[in-house]
Amino acid sequence: MKFKDYLVPIGLTVITFVLINKFFFSSPTEVNSPQTRSGEQFSSPTLNREIDFVDEKRRGRAEKTEVETDLAKFVFTTDGGTLDRLEMKRTTNGTTKLINTVFPVDFTRREDSCFLVALDEKTPFYYDFVDTKETESEIKVHYRYSSADVNVDKIYTIFKETNKVNLTIEVDPKKAAVAGVVPRLLFPSPYMADVAEAPSAVLENKKGKITKISGTGIEEKDWWHSPTLFGSENKYFSHTMVADRDQFVQQAFFRGKDDKKIVTILEGPKVTEKTSWTLSFYVGPKEDQAVVLVDSRLEQTLGYSGWFYWFSKLLLSILKYFYKYLGSYGWAIILLTVLMRLLMLPFTYKSEQSNKKRVELQRKLKYLEQKYKHDKELLAREKAELIKKHGMPGLGGCLPLLFQLPLFIGLSSALRSSVEFYQAPFFIWSDLSAPDPYYILPLLMAGAMVLQGLLGDKSTRMMFIVMGLVFGVFLKGLSAGLLLYISVSTLLGLAQTTIQKKLKKA
Repeated sequence: MKFKDYLVPIGLTVITFVLINKFFFSSPTEVNSPQTRSGEQFSSPTLNREIDFVDEKRRGRAEKTEVETDLAKFVFTTDGGTLDRLEMKRTTNGTTKLINTVFPVDFTRREDSCFLVALDEKTPFYYDFVDTKETESEIKVHYRYSSADVNVDKIYTIFKETNKVNLTIEVDPKKAAVAGVVPRLLFPSPYMADVAEAPSAVLENKKGKITKISGTGIEEKDWWHSPTLFGSENKYFSHTMVADRDQFVQQAFFRGKDDKKIVTILEGPKVTEKTSWTLSFYVGPKEDQAVVLVDSRLEQTLGYSGWFYWFSKLLLSILKYFYKYLGSYGWAIILLTVLMRLLMLPFTYKSEQSNKKRVELQRKLKYLEQKYKHDKELLAREKAELIKKHGMPGLGGCLPLLFQLPLFIGLSSALRSSVEFYQAPFFIWSDLSAPDPYYILPLLMAGAMVLQGLLGDKSTRMMFIVMGLVFGVFLKGLSAGLLLYISVSTLLGLAQTTIQKKLKKA
């Protein structure tokens, strides 16, 4: 056998060896190696989610400290030095309401406390209140835990003009310095009893893109390396870490896999001497003007983000502008609907003319088919001559529909997920973001579409009647705000058809 006959088997052997070595025996990337990127995802079944509290008796009743700004009311407690209650302020129709997103936890669920600092062993829970300091722009609340083993200081900084909260954590291991201490920071997702949607995890991945994971889709073995944005949200509010200037977070993960609550866990480094870190959080509504003041990346978490983001944002800005003068989002929606109908008036008129032309052409074509049904060549010539004389109807009849589709999608997205419409009342409806509990608007819309069909052209009459009955059933789950827009738009279309018919008779 010649040497060249060995080349193929030798080559196959080398390639096989390289592939086996690469995929089966290559060492995994070290988590803290230079190759590991911030936000990179890993998997491990041994993540530390358990909390071993120090076995000590309560020194007395928990001391509460209340801090209030124009945006929210914070209530802190010496139990864990944690945030006991958070009430966000929302002003709608001239009335300011408090919306709770953090509630006091039961003693048996201490691990769910907001901004709890847990240690790998002997987590302290009974803190001492140190002091409160206030300046023109911020308020600081200081808590301390001291023992023979470890000292922990927690200083909250609440900013008066934004929804930003800083938390400074200082850990002094003392007796535990030899073995080291690994601190963890835990905080839950916003909770609102009347919001049915499951909360979502929010994070910035290794590619710098914001990713969301439904609370029911979280895999508890997954964790992320040193993310710069990490937290959770519900439909209207967000609790998210947005800055880690001292590189506290070594790995981050979640606890809980249900449709009610997610607990975010930020795990710090092992320390053997006194060390402090400051982390920044966005704790507030998912509102474009609010999130941009803290971190523009949070715009990607807004419910109307996506392909129609710019259009939804434009429509929302218009509604906010109208709201400033009308004092009601219901009237703002009606005014927007009227303006959109006026802008579309030339197109709807052209559409109706195009539809009439199409109906007339179809009538004449049908006449020709009956007249020349026995002479196909003559029928083809007559059809061609008719089309040449009158022309084929263009796409003008589709323009109103093509325009209304992105308008409907953009407005639907904005009304469905924007906190501005949460609990915004309008006449008998107490919440424009929720479905109509009385089914008035779905029935009104269905009736208007059926009536429009009865008054319209005979060729489209049955289509409108069927659409009205079907949509009346399927659209009852839409938000009252969106149904208000659809109903008013349909009624205006009906009025336009009626007026045009009377003008034509006159």
